[in-house]
Amino acid sequence: MTAITLTSQQRDQIKSDMDVQIEMFSDEEVEHLATRLNKIIDIPFIKEGTEQTILVKIVRKVDRLLYRKLPNEMYGLVKRVNDGISDEDAQQLKAVLGTRINKDFDIPYIPEWVEQEILEALIGLIVNGMRKNFSLMELPA
Repeated sequence: MTAITLTSQQRDQIKSDMDVQIEMFSDEEVEHLATRLNKIIDIPFIKEGTEQTILVKIVRKVDRLLYRKLPNEMYGLVKRVNDGISDEDAQQLKAVLGTRINKDFDIPYIPEWVEQEILEALIGLIVNGMRKNFSLMELPA
């Protein structure tokens, strides 16, 4: 096995990724995902405008959780169309992430079944953005 040594610039980048930046998505990407999610999910007893605001906050929260849990080299695939994971890997990643993120994810006053539905749909959208030939802003229909 070949030993790989990082440059000081690479080490500094890793520290910055882990200590300074806390999320992957831009505001535009967060709103795009929230809008896509809003077409899939209906939160009971919440009017549409308020629902969109809640979903933006949920997307941002999940983004921050994933940013902490996934290596940036992997999570960053949501922004690169030419790179990506296979469809099979995407299915496995959806299952693993859904289970692990749910432990750290809670929306007070929202029934657990709605919370789970939101989380599964959102993780599905994000992982689809990590697939080869897709990105977060170019998700399959």
